[in-house]
Amino acid sequence: MGKMRNTNNSLFGNLSNMTPEEIFEIGANCLLVLDNKFFAVVEIESAVMDVELSVYVIIRIDEATARRLHNAGLEFCEVTRTVPHERNGITVEFQCVFIQGNNAFALFDVENDFDEAVFVKISLSEAKRLIRQGAMQCTVIDARNTNC
Repeated sequence: MGKMRNTNNSLFGNLSNMTPEEIFEIGANCLLVLDNKFFAVVEIESAVMDVELSVYVIIRIDEATARRLHNAGLEFCEVTRTVPHERNGITVEFQCVFIQGNNAFALFDVENDFDEAVFVKISLSEAKRLIRQGAMQCTVIDARNTNC
């Protein structure tokens, strides 16, 4: 069975002239290491005017992949116990809750001249409380040992 493509452009005429590279871009990205587990953290943002779309994806990777990404220039994520604060020229936005084993974090997008992912360590009970109150849980994709 072939791929199906949505060709109904009547509602989206203005976007049909843009290339995919113009519609989405990578924002913050970094490498997170927790208890010998490795994660690539990537923010996907819309680059279209008047569209507020920003999603973080956390990708579980193996150690060899993490080393290659780090050697290519991917920096380590900031991990702290203090929630970042907005100040002159810097915006801070809570994104999601990340739980890995007994570790829990609130992920914040910090933006000034560049995007930065900041993981704030929180208790597991606080993470579960935030999720019960409607906070989004971070999207995690396991990309270890895949042959795509």
